[in-house]
Amino acid sequence: MRVWRDGDELEIGSPQQRLVLAVLLLAEGRTVGHDHLLDAVWGEYRPRTAMGTLRTYISRLRSVLGAEVITSIGSGYALSGGVCDLVTMEELSREERYGEALELWRGEPLAGLEGGYAESQRVRLGERRLAVLERRLAGEVEEGGHTEVIAELTALRGEHPARERLSGLLMLALYRSGRQAEAIGVYTDTRELLAESLGIDPSPELAELYRRIITADPALGHRREAASPAVRRVPRQLPADTADFTGRESEVDEVVDALRTGNSSTLVISAVSGAGGMGKTTLAVHVAHRLAPDYPDGQLFVNLRGSGAQPLAPETVLGRFLRSLGAEVPADAEDPGERAAMYRSTLADRRVLVVLDNAAGSAQVRPLLPGAAGCAVMVTSRAKMVGLSGVRQVDLGVLPHDEATALLARVVGEARVAAEREAAADLVGACGHLPLAIRIVASRLAARPAWSVARMRDRMADERRRLAELRVDDLAVEATFALGYDQLDAAHASAFRLLAVPDAADFSLGSAAAVLGLDEPGAEEVCEALVDVSMLESPSPGHYRYHDLLKIFARSRPDDEEVRRAALARLLGYHLAGMTAAYRLTYPGAPVSGPEPSSPGPSFADEEAAVNWAEDEEQGVISCVHQVARTPGSVLSDAIRLLDMASDVLETDVTPERYERAAGALVEAAAARGERRTEAHARCVRGGFWTSRWFLDAAVEDGVAARDLSLAENDPARYAESLNLLATAASNRGSKTEAIALYAEAVEVWRGLGDRSSETVGLGNMALALASADRTAEAVEAVELADRTIRELGGGADPDILYRSAVVLRDAGRPEEALSRLLETRTAYRRLKQRVREGATLLRMAETHLALGQLDRAVDCAEDSLGLMAEAGDEWIQGKALVALGQAFSRLGQPGRAGACLTEALEIFVRRDMPEADEVRALLDRHAVSRPDTEPRATALTG
Repeated sequence: MRVWRDGDELEIGSPQQRLVLAVLLLAEGRTVGHDHLLDAVWGEYRPRTAMGTLRTYISRLRSVLGAEVITSIGSGYALSGGVCDLVTMEELSREERYGEALELWRGEPLAGLEGGYAESQRVRLGERRLAVLERRLAGEVEEGGHTEVIAELTALRGEHPARERLSGLLMLALYRSGRQAEAIGVYTDTRELLAESLGIDPSPELAELYRRIITADPALGHRREAASPAVRRVPRQLPADTADFTGRESEVDEVVDALRTGNSSTLVISAVSGAGGMGKTTLAVHVAHRLAPDYPDGQLFVNLRGSGAQPLAPETVLGRFLRSLGAEVPADAEDPGERAAMYRSTLADRRVLVVLDNAAGSAQVRPLLPGAAGCAVMVTSRAKMVGLSGVRQVDLGVLPHDEATALLARVVGEARVAAEREAAADLVGACGHLPLAIRIVASRLAARPAWSVARMRDRMADERRRLAELRVDDLAVEATFALGYDQLDAAHASAFRLLAVPDAADFSLGSAAAVLGLDEPGAEEVCEALVDVSMLESPSPGHYRYHDLLKIFARSRPDDEEVRRAALARLLGYHLAGMTAAYRLTYPGAPVSGPEPSSPGPSFADEEAAVNWAEDEEQGVISCVHQVARTPGSVLSDAIRLLDMASDVLETDVTPERYERAAGALVEAAAARGERRTEAHARCVRGGFWTSRWFLDAAVEDGVAARDLSLAENDPARYAESLNLLATAASNRGSKTEAIALYAEAVEVWRGLGDRSSETVGLGNMALALASADRTAEAVEAVELADRTIRELGGGADPDILYRSAVVLRDAGRPEEALSRLLETRTAYRRLKQRVREGATLLRMAETHLALGQLDRAVDCAEDSLGLMAEAGDEWIQGKALVALGQAFSRLGQPGRAGACLTEALEIFVRRDMPEADEVRALLDRHAVSRPDTEPRATALTG
C-alpha cells in the first residue's frame, strides 16, 4: 500500500497505522466504526489502551494526509477526498477497459500488513483482480484471440485448478484452436479434482460446454461477432440505502464477510430471516450497497412478495432479470426451466450480486440462483431457507436496548432523547425493541417537535391501543404482522391465536400441548411450523415465546371467548396434574387435598425429574394463577391447590413475594365471588408467605380471617391450618405459650380428622416451640411422634421433621444425634434444591458444632450458610449464622471478627424487629465493641 500527494510519495508510519488507513480506504468513503477498526488492527487480543492508540494513529495520519481527509462521524471515521486505484480499477472494468484496469495491479495487496483482517482482504482483492482478468480473457477468446491466450489460461488454471470459469475458457480456447482432445482432457481433470477435493460435480454450465465440445457443436466454433450480440448491461437495481441505518454491526459483518470471501468454485448464498418488522430488507439493502464494488457487473434486486397473497412466479422474475442484463428473451421461451438456463448462461462470466427480498420459500428462490461461482445471492424471508443447499443463515432478532435507543435518537434527535432518557427507554421497551415499531414512533415524534418523548410513551402504555399507535403513512406494524398471519392455514392460524392465551412470557412444549388440546408430538409440529415462518420464537429446545407486539396482535384477532377460557382451563389442569405428581414424589405418603386432577399431565421417572419439571414451569404456574384469578368462570379452588403444592415442591423462600402476590390475587377473586372456602385456603397460603417475609401483622390478619371463614363454612381442615398459621406468627414474635396452645389445638383437630400427615406438621412445629420454652422432654416426645408417624405413612424420612428433631435433640443435650440428623437433612434439601432450607440446616450444624466445642467446623458451616444466603437472601438465617460465627470467633480468640459478626447480626434483627435482637445485645453486653447507630447505648467486645 502506497500513498502519494501532489506527486510525492508519503511515509504513512508503522504497519498498524498503515492498516488503519487500509481499512478506511477499503470502506470507499463509508463510515467505519471504532469497533471495526479495533478488530481489524488487534483482533480478539486488543489491549486496554487500544482506543487511545487508535486515536493516536488517526491523529498522525491526519498530520500526513491533511486534517480534512479523515473526518469523525458518530462513533467512527470516514475517508474523504483522494483517489484509490482499486476504485479506478473497478470503473475501468465496468467500461470493459480491462487492460488498463489490470495495469493498476502492482504486487501483493496490503503487503507487509499482518493479521486476520489483512489476510482476508488480500484474498478478497485477489478475487476481484481475478474476476477482471477472467473478463479480459473471455473477451479475447470471443474476439478471436483464443490461440494467444492458451498459455496464459493454462498458467492461471494451474494456480486456481478449482476455478471452473478458467477451465471453461481454456476448454473453449483449445477447442477453437483445433485441440479438441486437450479440451476434453481439461474437463476430465477438472471433474476429478472437484470430486476428490470438494466432493462436488462440475457446474451445469461447464458440463454443457463439455457436451457441446464432444458433439462438435458447430455453433461453438463461431465467434460472438457472428451472431447478433446481446447488449451487455450493468444493472444497478438496489433501492436507496437508509441514511440513518443504526446498529446490527455483527449481523452486517457476518453477511458481508460471507458474500465477500465466498468460494471460487461454489455459489455463495446468505439468507436473512426473521419476523415482520425486524428490518430484514433494510439490512439487506445496506449490506448490498457495501458489497456493490465487489460485484462490478451489477446488482439485481426484486421484491418477491412472498408474504403477500400472490408471490411473484419465478419465471416472471427471470424474464425481468434477463432483460435487465441485456439478454433477449424469445417470445416462445415461457418454460421456467428454459428461462432459468438462459439466466445462468447470461451470468456465467459475470460477477453479479442478486438480492431476493421477501421470499416465500426455497421453492420460489431455487430457480433464481445463478450457476456461476463469481456471483452471490442474498435472500430475505420470514421463513428460514432450510431447503437451499449450502445457505448461510442469519436469524434477525430484535435490537439490543442500546441500539434501539440509538435508532430512536438518530431519527428524533440526540438532544431530545438525552433530555428524556428514562422515557426513551420505556418507549423502545413498549415497542418490543422491534426496528419497524421504533422507526414509526420516532417518525411521529420527529414530525411533532412539540411532543415530549414521555407523551409518546404514555400513548403506548395501553396494550389495547398500542398497535393503533404504531402506524405512520404507509408503515404499520399491524399490517406487517397481518401479512404473515394471512399466510397461515386455518389450523395454524387457530394455534397462533390460542398459544397467545397464556400470559406467561414463554411456555414449554407441555404447556403448548395443553393449550392446543394436542399431544406433545402434535403440538411440537405445530409450534415448529410457526417458528419456521417467524410467527413464534424458540429460545431453547422445547420452549416457545412471542415477540411482545406479535402477542398483542395474536390476541387482537377475533376468537370465541369460550374457546380462550377452555384453553386456559386446560393449561391450569396440566399444571395441576403435573404439580400433583411432583408433590407425591417429593412427599411420598402425604395426602393431596381436593379431587384427583381430571386433565392429563406429565409423568416423572424420579423425584429429581419432578423437581426439575416444577422449576422449569414455575414462571408459567405463577402467571397461570394470576390469569385464572382475573378470568370469570375459572376454577379458583384448583388454582390455590396448584399454588399450595408448588410452594411445597419449589423453593419459594428465595422470592416469596411472587407467591404472596399470586395468593393475594386469589384471595381478592374468591372474596369477590363469595367463594369463602377458597378464600380461607388462599389466606392460609398467603399467610405462610407473610411469615417467611416476617410480615407478622399481615400473617395474623390472614390467619384470623381464614379461621373465621373456615368456622363459618364448617371446614375443620382449613380451621386447623389457620391455627397453625397463627401459632407460627406467635412463635416468631416470641409468644411461646400462645404458640404452643395454638399448635396443640391444630394437632387435635387434624388428629380428629384422621389427617395424620398434617398432624406431623403441627407436631414438628409444636416441638420447636416447646424446645424454645425449655420444655425439652415434651419437645422430644412430640417430634419423635411426628417422625414415627411420617415413616408409618410410607414416606420415609421427611426432611422438615428431621430438621425439627435435630434442633430439639440439640436443645435436649444430645448434640451427636442432632448432628447425624442434620447431615441427613442437608442431603435431602440439596436433592430437593431447597437452598434456603439447606442454609438453615447449615446454621443449625454450626450451632451444634459450637455445642460440641468443634469451633473450626462451626465456622465452616456458618460461612457456608452465609454463602447460600448471599444468593437466597433470608435475613433471619443470615442473622443467626452471623451470631454463630461471632460466638465461634470469640472462643477462637478473634474478638475483632467476633464483634463485627455480632454487630452485623444485631443490625439485621433490629431492622426487621426480630426478638433475636435481645439475644445479640446480651452477647455484646459481655464485651466491648460499638453498637450500630440503631441502638441508643454503646458497649464493646474484648474476647
